[in-house]
Amino acid sequence: MSEPTDGHVLVTRVFDAPREQVFRAWTDPDELAAWYGPEHVEVPRDGIRIDLRVGGRYEITMRTPRGAFRIGYDIVELVEPQLLVLRSDPMPEMGMPEPSVLRVELHDHGPKTRMTLSDGPYPAPGRDGAEAGWKAALTKLETRVRS
Repeated sequence: MSEPTDGHVLVTRVFDAPREQVFRAWTDPDELAAWYGPEHVEVPRDGIRIDLRVGGRYEITMRTPRGAFRIGYDIVELVEPQLLVLRSDPMPEMGMPEPSVLRVELHDHGPKTRMTLSDGPYPAPGRDGAEAGWKAALTKLETRVRS
C-alpha cells in the first residue's frame, strides 16, 4: 500500500465514492474539516482557507493536545477533479526547513475512485510519523465519502 522512496510518503487507496466527491472532500473547507488529520487532531472549519486556483493558497490550522499549528501551501497544479499539487511552506520549527510537495491524484476506478497520494520529502525521523498521520486521516476520509 505504501513504500518509502527518498523520504516520501506514498499511499494508494480506493474509495467507494465518485471522483468528484473525493475531490470535493479535499477542496471544500466544510468537508476538509470533517476528516483532515489523525484522530487526536482537530481541524476547525474557521481555521481553513482555500483559494482554489493555481497560485492560490491552501491553509489549515490543526489543534493537537500539545497546541495548535498552521500548515500553509501554495497551489502549484490543479486539474479538477483529478489532480491537486501543493507545495508547503518550510516549517523549521517542526524539523522541515525545506518545502515538501503533496500530490493527490484521483482516477476513476469503475464507480469508485483510486487515489494516489505522495508527500515529501521528509527528514528520516519524520517520514514514518507523516505516513501514519496520512493513513489515519485517509481512513477518516474513507468513512466520510463512503456511498
